Formats: sequence, structure tokens, C-alpha cells
Amino acid sequence: MAVKRYDGSAWQTVAGLGAQGPAATSSTITTWVKTASGGETSLSGNDDNSQALSYTVGQELVFINGTLLKRGSDYTATNGTSITGLTALAANDVATVWTVNAFSVTNAIANTIVDAKGDLLVGTAADTPGRLGVGTDGQVLTAASTTGAGLAWSDTVTDATTTTAARGFGYMGIPQSSAATTGSYTIVAADAGEHIYSTATRTVTIPANSSVAFPVGTAITFIAATGATVTIAITTDTLLLAGPGTTGSRTLAPFGIATAIKITSTSWIISGNGLT
Repeated sequence: MAVKRYDGSAWQTVAGLGAQGPAATSSTITTWVKTASGGETSLSGNDDNSQALSYTVGQELVFINGTLLKRGSDYTATNGTSITGLTALAANDVATVWTVNAFSVTNAIANTIVDAKGDLLVGTAADTPGRLGVGTDGQVLTAASTTGAGLAWSDTVTDATTTTAARGFGYMGIPQSSAATTGSYTIVAADAGEHIYSTATRTVTIPANSSVAFPVGTAITFIAATGATVTIAITTDTLLLAGPGTTGSRTLAPFGIATAIKITSTSWIISGNGLT
């Protein structure tokens, strides 16, 4: 907080710290009021309310009958307990001294806790603030209970697997399964959310829920390369063809693409191009 006066060309701070807005330090104003008996050229001691004169040097404002005096010209204030150098007061003149006292907000978080652009303020324990340094470009913030901040920067997001719900954070694309592209193949848990690419004619089998319990909502894509005809089979569960709703194994022609989505614990639905 600051008290200012206009000197004819600009506003000048006459008391207070001058900062405005969020950067300002909180302040209090103490008022001392004394009725003169006449002839006084200084002020000190108790006022009309038995309050002792006390001010911060350079942060005081002195008024006589409501008129603000100029520090250094109309009065002298150097010791924090008295005002001297006044023109002799008349009886019943009212002298008022304001002093602006700055104070720190209890438990304020110091700005020195931040060292660089992008630093984060984090809680490291109950009622304990701390700093988490900025990560590098492309990193993401993840929970990390073993760290002091409870958070950590990570280069990648863990891929979704069958141990998480199908709506969990997964791939942004449809990565290719690490399975071989030839020879008969039975889908495994790690294939969830991926595509299975076949470069030769073969059978790819969706296992029973009792064997691999993919969560409902799991999606698996099948792609057949040139010259490859892929039979998409299922064991004891149900594979429905989108549209007619017929069940059983499906055939994917060369250059065909199809996606199967698990819709109940023991049933899937499949659709695509080149699929019969």
C-alpha cells in the first residue's frame, strides 16, 4: 500500500512501499491525533486517545487541521517518536500523524521458491510447499508416490493393457502387434488396441474369455497384405458380423482391413472392408 500526492507534474509516494496490485506488501495505517493547547512546535508523547506517537521514519504523514505538511520543509521526522520543526500551533489546532507500517502475510510462500520458467509449486507434505523443476519439451506430468513431490516428469505415457479399463489412456494411433506376420496365431493380451498384420495366408484366432479376459471395449484391428487371405476365428466365445449379425469365423481378403470390438465378456463384433 502507498499514499501519494500530486506535485504538479507527477504523483509522488509520500508514505508506504509504493508497490501496487499483487506485488504490494500488505500494510496498516496508524493514526495519532492531538489537539494543541497553543505554541507547540513539536509533537510527541500521547495523543488525545492516550496513544503514544510512534512512526516509521519516511512512512509518516503529518496534517495540521487536515492540511498535509511537506516532509523536510514543514517538519522534521527522524527518530520515530517525535515530530519537530513545526510552525507554532494555535490553540485547538488539530495535529494528525499517520504512519504506514508494512508487515508480511503469515505463511506467505516466498517467490524465491521458484527458480526457472515452468517450475511448479507442489505440496511435499501436509502444509509444506515445495518446487518441482520444469521438465523437458514433450514430457508429461505423472503421479509418482516415491518422489518427494509426489509427481514426476515422464517421457512417455504407459501404454494401455488389459490390466486397465478399455477407456483408460491408451495409444494415439494403432501400433502394429509384435506378433509374427505369417503362420497361425492366437491373440494375446498385449495385442489389445493394436493391429495384427498378415503377409501370408493364415488363421488368426481370438481366444475365449476364460483364456484371456480382455475388458469389454477392447479393440483389435486385422490387416491383410497383398496375396494374404486371413481367417479370423474364435474359440468358444461369439464373433458377430456387423450388419447381418451372423456368427462364426470370418475371412479377410488381401488388402482388407477389419476391426473387432469386445461388447460383452464372451462376445465380439467385427466389421471392415474385404470381410466376408
